[in-house]
Amino acid sequence: MAVALTAQVAGAQQPSTAAAAGETDALTDKARQLYEEGRQAAAAGKWADAHASFLAAWAIKPHYQIASNLGVACLKLGKYRDAAEYLSRYLREAPATKVNERQNAEASLKEALAKVASVTVQVTPAGAEVTVDGAVVGKAPLADRVFLDPGKHEIGAKLEGYTPATHPVAAVAGRAETVTVQLERAPAAQIGGGVHTPIPPRLETPRDKVRTAVLVGGGIAAGVGVAAGVVLTVMANGRASDAEDKRQALLDKRYTDSSCRGMTRPGCKDLRDTVYARVDLSNAAFWSFVAGGAIGAGTLVYGLVTTKPVEGPDPNPPPPPPPSVRIVPLLGPGVAGLSLSGKL
Repeated sequence: MAVALTAQVAGAQQPSTAAAAGETDALTDKARQLYEEGRQAAAAGKWADAHASFLAAWAIKPHYQIASNLGVACLKLGKYRDAAEYLSRYLREAPATKVNERQNAEASLKEALAKVASVTVQVTPAGAEVTVDGAVVGKAPLADRVFLDPGKHEIGAKLEGYTPATHPVAAVAGRAETVTVQLERAPAAQIGGGVHTPIPPRLETPRDKVRTAVLVGGGIAAGVGVAAGVVLTVMANGRASDAEDKRQALLDKRYTDSSCRGMTRPGCKDLRDTVYARVDLSNAAFWSFVAGGAIGAGTLVYGLVTTKPVEGPDPNPPPPPPPSVRIVPLLGPGVAGLSLSGKL
């Protein structure tokens, strides 16, 4: 039976009919080569080799003619479920004019069905994915029956917007049955991955307005303090550079520090004023950073303490983690400030 379902090879000396030529053209060159190798192996009784060749040809070109020979090879190897699937595919697609070939395929299918269970799966709605033991076998409605090895199995269906459903089956060899799976629409909360009941907006209270004003004002004040500290620090660094230049100029004139104790030498008074200005600017910058940091820290703490958890559908939400604030001083050459960080 494996060698009976053959097609005329292109280039043969004998004239071929239009139907045979159409079948030959449907196979690619590689699929045809594998198909011929499978026929030769089947003729020699090497069914494992024939199965491998037919299966490779089927992967390239799933033609009904290959399905017939592949089904017979599976039958010879005891792969009854696969044999039933391929032979059913052949009988569904092969032309009715192939009377002898179809009769041979029906006889082989009958032999395979004696070893497996035949299940007609009816799923509503159409378009749902049908699974057998978790593996997808197609979408409803299925073109062919589902064939199961004897034993316990599970037929299921799933479709977006519907609750998945399964149906247990105790497969018995040689028995045919029908399994109906009816999918029910999923609740609104499950459709599309989760649609939650909208939460009505909370009206802003006078306390909320005060809180907003404090947070905005505190943020601005903290920013001004830090900005002032940065400007004063730059100015102090400039005065420090000027003082170093004036000191170097006095050294070039062979003046010593003791020569400026009475401030009678030219340039000594300018050096002293520049040094004092640098000290005043450095102190002002430091306290600007401190003030800005303190205001920022106070604003942050206020915001964390007065934060309310967003109301949701859960009547007993878990308590929020306690707020935390960390203040780290930043001190270095020409740098003074505070590092603030917090967590809700």
